[in-house]
Amino acid sequence: MKIAVISPSKKTDAVASVIIEGLYDLKIEFIASDPGNGIKDEDVKGDKDFIEYAKAADYIFVLWGKGPDPRWKRSMSASHPKYYLLDQIQRPEVTAYVDGSEWTATGHPETYDMIKTDFSGTREIPVQIAEAKNNTARCKGVPWISSDMRKKCQWYFKRECYPEDTEQGIIPLNVGCSKKFFGNQEKWYKEKPIDVFCSFGQKYTGLRYEVEEVCKKLKDEGFNVKIISEQKLSHDEYLDTMSMSKISVSAWGAGNSCMRIWESMANASCCFAQRTEILFPNKPEDGFHYVEYSTTEEFEKKIRKYLGSEYLCREIGKRGQHFVSNIHIGAARVVYMLQVINAGEKAAIWHELVEK
Repeated sequence: MKIAVISPSKKTDAVASVIIEGLYDLKIEFIASDPGNGIKDEDVKGDKDFIEYAKAADYIFVLWGKGPDPRWKRSMSASHPKYYLLDQIQRPEVTAYVDGSEWTATGHPETYDMIKTDFSGTREIPVQIAEAKNNTARCKGVPWISSDMRKKCQWYFKRECYPEDTEQGIIPLNVGCSKKFFGNQEKWYKEKPIDVFCSFGQKYTGLRYEVEEVCKKLKDEGFNVKIISEQKLSHDEYLDTMSMSKISVSAWGAGNSCMRIWESMANASCCFAQRTEILFPNKPEDGFHYVEYSTTEEFEKKIRKYLGSEYLCREIGKRGQHFVSNIHIGAARVVYMLQVINAGEKAAIWHELVEK
């Protein structure tokens, strides 16, 4: 099998990097349009060679990347993936688009009108993001689907895919678990002296602010709770801390799909995750692989219950880790894509997802 990959140029994307990792792990031959996201230098080709390869490839994968937006000066150093190559290749019947965007199909909020909120501290945030705090429908901005990619690609996979999106033929594809998330294996099953680990870079999305407040309350009551807000941890230190924690807390970020879920489960910590509204292929089971919550009250009730049983936390942590290491790594994501591409709605996982 040969796949031509139009990839983000040196711009790291959570979904793109997992897909690339999966292609390498499955030993699928591919070339890419640009470096970045783990692509080896020797696998990057110039436009002319890429077009020639793509015209004979079995499939073409187009991986979304966040490009520049003149309304936000800090984004102007970025560049869009080479979507223009599709116009020269002209093979929509074998082309799959992987949309890793959040907020809108561009990855930018609808506007850059800024506002301060009770949850953003001294920081101003875009109005859409502020509105999404109390109205989750605002997580879906306009445009939500790329009409251009719908025309140019036979399959449209999307990270933040809601049930109503599937009615337009959009296919769910959640982030996934990179191998780099698995941290220090020696610490996975040893002592877990930390009761709860709560670490958010920002607290104005989802229930981040609220669950951190519960964690502060637990800390005041004497539980060993590690809260990281302003301090900086290296990624290795961050993963090590998760592996030493009975419970790690996750909540929505820019979208429902957050890397913290995968990082927590990869390090055998019992992950508390805010319940998603998006579709989730091969979703972990609440109370078995991880623990879900939808409200602050549910979070507090459940975390107090699980803090009463280290054994239960450890068992969920082990099951969660085994689950993501088999079902949600990069290779599994690529296999899922190929299964849907080849079987369509007859694919077992697709049928099960839609039926639910």
